[in-house]
Amino acid sequence: MKRNSNKKMSLKISAKLIFVLLITSCNLDSNYFPHNEGKKVFYDVFFEDKEKTKKSYRQSFYFLPKVNNAIPVLKNDGEITFYVFEDEGIFKKDTADFFSTNENEDRQLLIAFPIVKNTQWKTNDKTSLQMKLGYDRIYDTNLPFKLTNKIESINETVSINGKKIKNCIKISGYGKTSYNPGPPLDVINIEVFSTSWFAKDYGLVKYIREEKSDSETMGKIFYEKNMLIND
Repeated sequence: MKRNSNKKMSLKISAKLIFVLLITSCNLDSNYFPHNEGKKVFYDVFFEDKEKTKKSYRQSFYFLPKVNNAIPVLKNDGEITFYVFEDEGIFKKDTADFFSTNENEDRQLLIAFPIVKNTQWKTNDKTSLQMKLGYDRIYDTNLPFKLTNKIESINETVSINGKKIKNCIKISGYGKTSYNPGPPLDVINIEVFSTSWFAKDYGLVKYIREEKSDSETMGKIFYEKNMLIND
């Protein structure tokens, strides 16, 4: 009887632990992408193209009322993006994709569950490098490739404008592709690197992306955005 009693007690404790872990996991996932209806967040953006021309500008995002398991966000250019919580993770969808009844294979998975170190997933992406031939022939590459994402850390500290944000998720991304423009040029190889930092109660606080090629006709580009944090 005592052995059975101990076994039942052990099962109850295990069940409670699993329940607590599930609740903690759900809260952890949502905390990394909080929803505050009516809140407006700003990002400072820096961009450098292959000609080393530098641009700086600001983006703003306004949180609209939540729709079921989705957070709609209005960008300053008028675009509405839906951040959808599903079993696999948090997806980023445009308006057409969100209201479509068909499954879109190109939907973007921002954070995969569970949020633990070394979790990996792949997303469909496209290059944004431009090919420049001569003085007036400029072409957008828009080459499709697979970006492999990986959670590198869940307790990263990132510095933004002198303010240190602790316990961030650090997600790295890497992808590569190639392009054959034909003679007299050889095959051009392209690599893409990205890093994202998500912080509790803030969401995405920092994002860096670099695309580079082994050809002078494309060169490389660099993109960085940082959240303006006032508190």
